[in-house]
Order: sequence, then C-alpha cells, then structure tokens
Amino acid sequence: MESPLGFVSALFFASLFLFLSSPSPTNASTRLVESVCNEVASDLKGSNSECLKVLESDPRAGSASSYKGLGPIALDLAIANAKESQAFIKNLLKKKGSSEAIKQCAESYNTVVRDFLGAKEELKEDALSANYDIKIASDNVRDCETALRSKGLQVPEIASRNHAAMLYSNIGFVITNHID
Repeated sequence: MESPLGFVSALFFASLFLFLSSPSPTNASTRLVESVCNEVASDLKGSNSECLKVLESDPRAGSASSYKGLGPIALDLAIANAKESQAFIKNLLKKKGSSEAIKQCAESYNTVVRDFLGAKEELKEDALSANYDIKIASDNVRDCETALRSKGLQVPEIASRNHAAMLYSNIGFVITNHID
C-alpha cells in the first residue's frame, strides 16, 4: 500500500506546477496592453512603442484584465492630454494674438475634450457610441491641423499635441472596438 505522504507530495507538486504554469493576471494585463498597442501600431503602420509608453504611464493599465476595464483608463489619459493641450493653445492664443488658425485649434480642442469626456460616460452603457465619439475627436484634431496648414503656419508645439491626441484617439478606438 502506498503511503499517504507520497500521495500528498504528488498532489502538492502537481498543484504547484499548475499554479506556476497558469498565466498570472499581470501577464494577462500586460498582454492586453501589448495587444492593443500592436493593433494601434498596425493601424498607423508604425511602432507600438508610443502606445506602450502612453498606457504604461498609468499603473492601472497594468492591472486591467479586459478591454472594458482598460477603456476608462485610456480615456482618462486622453482627457488629461486633451485638457493640457487645450490650455496650452488658449495660452498661445493670448500670446500670439488672434490668429484664425490658432482660434480654430482652440475651438477644436474644446470639442476634443468634450468628445473624450462623452466617450468615457458612454462607455458605461454603449461602447459603440463611445467608439464614435472617440473617432470624432480625431476629426476635430484634423480640423486644427487643416487650419494651421491652410494659413501656412507651422507650430511644432501644436503639431506634437495633435500627434498625441491622434494616438490617444486611435488607442481608444481600438479598445472600444473590442467591447461588446
């Protein structure tokens, strides 16, 4: 007859093996962020490094286990970025006077902030509406770019903010596309 100690030892090692070989929540969360960023990079035909840097800047992203959990985190980041850009452009408008192109950018960023805020609220009930608002935010960023280009203005600080806002929009769009 086998000893009960041998059975317990075998059971312990089998359990330990299963525990260690199962994906940890952190690994699953990291894979979720990487998956989103790989899709964003594919859509933009570029690298996923900017997206990873953005999402990993918020420690909550590393613990999100679903697209629905990651969505509000990404939108919080997008809102914070858009508000900072909005304040920068309004301040620039005060300094540079009444340039029509910069006025258009200020108006565009007022709408971008509203779009991201609306998307975050809609995400609770209707991911499709959130997805739409996120895409509209990118259209408003393009309006700013078009206004600057049409007046022949090159404002690197606004161009970099537009690039970031488009990235946030793409991240949000990818995430909300995966929420049922």
